Amino acid sequence: MRRTLFVGNWKAHFTVEEAENYFKELPPYSSKWTHETVITPPFTLMQTAKAMIPPNVTLGAQDVSHYGIGPYCGEIPCALLKPFGVKYAIVGHVERRVMGEANDRINTKVKNCLAHGITPVLCVGDNMQEYQSDRTKEVIEKQLQECLVGVTDFSKIVVAYQPLWSIGTGYYASSDLCGMIANTIRKHVQKMGGSPLAGNFPILYAGGITTENAQEYLEAQDVDGLMVGPTSMRPDIFSKLVMTRFQLKRHNME
Repeated sequence: MRRTLFVGNWKAHFTVEEAENYFKELPPYSSKWTHETVITPPFTLMQTAKAMIPPNVTLGAQDVSHYGIGPYCGEIPCALLKPFGVKYAIVGHVERRVMGEANDRINTKVKNCLAHGITPVLCVGDNMQEYQSDRTKEVIEKQLQECLVGVTDFSKIVVAYQPLWSIGTGYYASSDLCGMIANTIRKHVQKMGGSPLAGNFPILYAGGITTENAQEYLEAQDVDGLMVGPTSMRPDIFSKLVMTRFQLKRHNME
């Protein structure tokens, strides 16, 4: 059975003091969580997170370098994240893509993660023009094809559907659309892997999620969890989202 997964992305927020206060407040909430939950702080807070993150919460990174260790000013390679206990890393986030990050570079990051035992959370999605011209399926399949070159064990990845057109625009993807796109993602990866079992990986939805609409997304076809930004920045609100009651789906891989 595919696992349910929640990812909280702090983005460029929190000082050391603010992060310490967050982690001090978190245990009474996180002790009740039953689903795997990941928090991705800024790189500057990795030491704080390593020291204070509750044992049932997993540490992740917001990005990784496409380089290894070497003379690469400002880069954070996977090998420097592993000592902090990082288990997941977001790659291909829409906020990186709009700055020009291309699929070939994202592919290198995916492979770097896998080589270091870090699970990549690969973000794929469409912009407003692509969505309105009914090119969503085409765009996402191309991203999957190019970002997963060389990957053979798809059970070691996570894919997140992250529609650019629904982030900060006032537009929201319906749960039916999310389910349809998640199904497209799973079927395409199954095709890439040459087997129905290649689709045995979590697919997340990421875009405009609140505690009020989380249930409908979690119950959408082929959606296994959620990735959120601001909603994760208060322990009480994040916990309410992680503890959302929803109907678990039967997973038929054939």
